[in-house]
Amino acid sequence: KLMKEYTSGYYKVPSVGAGTANTEFESITGMSLHYFGPGEYPYKSILKETTCESAPYVLKNLGYSTHAVHNNEANFYGRRSIFPNLGFDTFTSAEYMSEEEDKNPLGWTKDEILTDEIIKCLDSTEESDYIYTISTQGHGAYPEEQLIDDPEITVSGAETEAQNNQWEYYCNEIHEMDNFVKELTDALADYPEDVILVMYGDHLPTMGLTVEDLENKYLFQTEYVIWDNFHLEKADEDLCAYQLAAAALNRIGITTGVMNAFQQFCREESTYASDLLKLQYDA
Repeated sequence: KLMKEYTSGYYKVPSVGAGTANTEFESITGMSLHYFGPGEYPYKSILKETTCESAPYVLKNLGYSTHAVHNNEANFYGRRSIFPNLGFDTFTSAEYMSEEEDKNPLGWTKDEILTDEIIKCLDSTEESDYIYTISTQGHGAYPEEQLIDDPEITVSGAETEAQNNQWEYYCNEIHEMDNFVKELTDALADYPEDVILVMYGDHLPTMGLTVEDLENKYLFQTEYVIWDNFHLEKADEDLCAYQLAAAALNRIGITTGVMNAFQQFCREESTYASDLLKLQYDA
């Protein structure tokens, strides 16, 4: 529904089945993992030692407060020490959320808790805010036994009962995540500030998918949508993860920052790839 009504498209990501932190890195910095070492995670290497240009830093220079929110432990992917180097002022992890949070059958915190945490960040400052939120409810691995006693969605037709159980678990978790998105957009629709909400899939699930299973025939592609509460014009396009932040900021006229401006104005240049490589080494 949101993709039909708001700017959306396919989203090229650097991994499949795992690697959330690398999609996250591209989405925050405007840099491509293609120009890093094979199998490298910047969160586990260079970002431990230094800062780099990012959407949070661009917006901090314009007076924004910057926040990260994650309903999992702070040390997952080393985010506790990495996020300050990406320009985040605050980081709210599961350790600082309500002890009454609901867990799914695999023990992941349900995403419904994130609505209040996002609103808390918005309410915590007088200035504008950039809030990067990582959800975790749909995380694998997906169980081969049936764990949900009375599922809202039932699945059949897979090659084995174990696969039916995996897809049934996945579909029900995604269904609850959809309900969270509805709750969040309802809350933000009435918020007394202009809000842009960017949502994307970090990677396809670990379900043994092949290109033949997919409508778009590409495993390294998910989808995104840019929702807002002040009636931006719908402008669909397919994006790489490292182009998303610049595309969203361009919608509201923010063109500062080297990587941000490059992604906004140079994507159609014949030297785009080689220039991106040079800028990343410089950054």
